Amino acid sequence: MEPIPSRRVVQDVGTLKALADPIRLTVLELTMSDHRRSWTAKELASAVRVPPTKIYYHLNTLEQHGLLEVRTTRVINGIIEKHYGAGQKMLSYESGPGPSGGMDELIAAMIDQVRDNIVAGIRSGEIVAARDAPDETRVIVSHAISSVPPAQAGEFRRRLLELVEEFHDGNDPANPSYQLLIALHPVASAPNGSGKPAELDEQ
Repeated sequence: MEPIPSRRVVQDVGTLKALADPIRLTVLELTMSDHRRSWTAKELASAVRVPPTKIYYHLNTLEQHGLLEVRTTRVINGIIEKHYGAGQKMLSYESGPGPSGGMDELIAAMIDQVRDNIVAGIRSGEIVAARDAPDETRVIVSHAISSVPPAQAGEFRRRLLELVEEFHDGNDPANPSYQLLIALHPVASAPNGSGKPAELDEQ
C-alpha cells in the first residue's frame, strides 16, 4: 500500500460541501485517528451508529472525493466487500471560489459536532469542566479576543499548527482519543458596521 499523505488541504467547493455532514465528518475522524487500519462498511456503520444500509451513500461520497480509499476488496457470497481507510492523516480547509467558498456549511457542521460531543460527554460524566479534573476527563474551552499585529497572528497560527502536527504524529490507537477544534480568525464587523463585535445581552 502506498503511504498516505500526511496532510491534505481541501479547498474545492464540492469537497467542502461533501464534508458538511456530521456522519461523514465522524467517519473521517474515526479513520484518520487510526490511519493504518482498514474498515468494512458494517464496522463503520456500527462505530458511527447508523444503519448499514445508510452508510454506503456517505462512504461513496467520501471515496469519490478522495477522502477515503479502498484498501482491499473480497467477495463474500457473491457480494464485493470493500475495506476502507483514510485517504490522508490530517485535513486542513481553505475557501473555494465564491462568497463563502463552501466553508459556511462545513464550519457550522464542525462546530455543531464538537458542541454535541462535549455536551454529551458532560451529561454522561465522561467529560468534566473543572480545573482540578483528571487530565483524561478534563475539557478546556477557551475564548478570547486580542488586538495583535498581523505578523504576530501569523506566527501564532504557524506555531499552533506545528503543535497539532507534533502530537498527531505520535498517534497511537491504543491511547484515548481527544477531539480538537481550532479557529483563529479576524473578528467580523458588527451588523451596524462599527467594526466591534456585538455585545451579548445578559439573561
